[in-house]
Amino acid sequence: MPTAKTALPSCLNVGILWGHGSIASTAAAAVDALRAMNMLAAMRPGGAQPVVRWFWLRMPQERDAAPPPMPGADLGPEALDVVVIPGWLVPTGPQLREISRRYSEHYGAMLQGHLQRGGLVAALFNGSSLLAHCGLLAGRKAALPWVFAPSIVLQSSESGARTADVAWQRERTWQRDGALWTTASLQDTLAAMLDLLAQTPAAELAQAASHALRFDPQRQLTATTAMETPTGHPLAAGALEQARRWLQDHRNEPYSLQATARAAATSPRSLLRWFAQVHGETPQDYLHRLRIAQAQALLQTTYLTVDDVAQQCGYNDTGSFRKVFTRVAGVTPGAYRQRFKLRTSRKQWLGRQGLPGTDGPV
Repeated sequence: MPTAKTALPSCLNVGILWGHGSIASTAAAAVDALRAMNMLAAMRPGGAQPVVRWFWLRMPQERDAAPPPMPGADLGPEALDVVVIPGWLVPTGPQLREISRRYSEHYGAMLQGHLQRGGLVAALFNGSSLLAHCGLLAGRKAALPWVFAPSIVLQSSESGARTADVAWQRERTWQRDGALWTTASLQDTLAAMLDLLAQTPAAELAQAASHALRFDPQRQLTATTAMETPTGHPLAAGALEQARRWLQDHRNEPYSLQATARAAATSPRSLLRWFAQVHGETPQDYLHRLRIAQAQALLQTTYLTVDDVAQQCGYNDTGSFRKVFTRVAGVTPGAYRQRFKLRTSRKQWLGRQGLPGTDGPV
């Protein structure tokens, strides 16, 4: 069982519960998030060592239950920073309660001590049933899968905890409450895991991995040739939509209010007034956001210099580009690249140097 933390502070330790009936997809998604962070760390100077390690926490009576083919570290479960409960593939609430009872006998004290020491827990899908059985969901907000929610809420009320019952967040796909993350469905695993990891010392790598692994409307726009709208949803082709589409199609050209108004078949004055009233910003501010989203993607994924990125995004003056980028993104282009880059060194890209850290911790 976990003891006081003795692991190296530079490495985040994640324990993943595993046994018969454990849901492979949630466990694999959690590991993929960790693997991505190690891969990104390996791209950075001095990043040969992994920044996260994972351990399969197996039930003693279920050692024959093979986890997904993603080997974890061969160390014990001591000094865990994060515990992941992947949930179980079961057909009924009573069966889920029985599994939770068995797991609580072995892991209940460990989970309570882990949280008391400031550790984090991700209870994915119906994995929140184990927390409920241990009395750890009482008084908490939680996202729960509807098919098991009544059973989980009942478990929490019967756990003997002296606080209020769990507050089921019916409209939330995943929920954070303090050190606990819960999800309502399998596809919400990655979002919850990356948000959890963003609360650890490896936060910057988690945020960089999130840019690559999760759907990002702004990146989708800047990565395609034919762009539609910032949300990806088609709108009625009125004057404002014509103006927005014109700005998107000509985002790398010098800004002209007059040309934008002509494309929208309206006057510059009317365009400014209605654009600000409907969208809360000027056409030029909207154009800056599009350009900076494109610049962020280029800084993360290419070897272009900041000057070249500025030119490709429609800024002839690099100084102006830096000012706009810092205002929109909150950091300078160089700092953004260092924190969130998604590319290897040139040697690694050309195959002259191996890329460590991609197959799991060693």
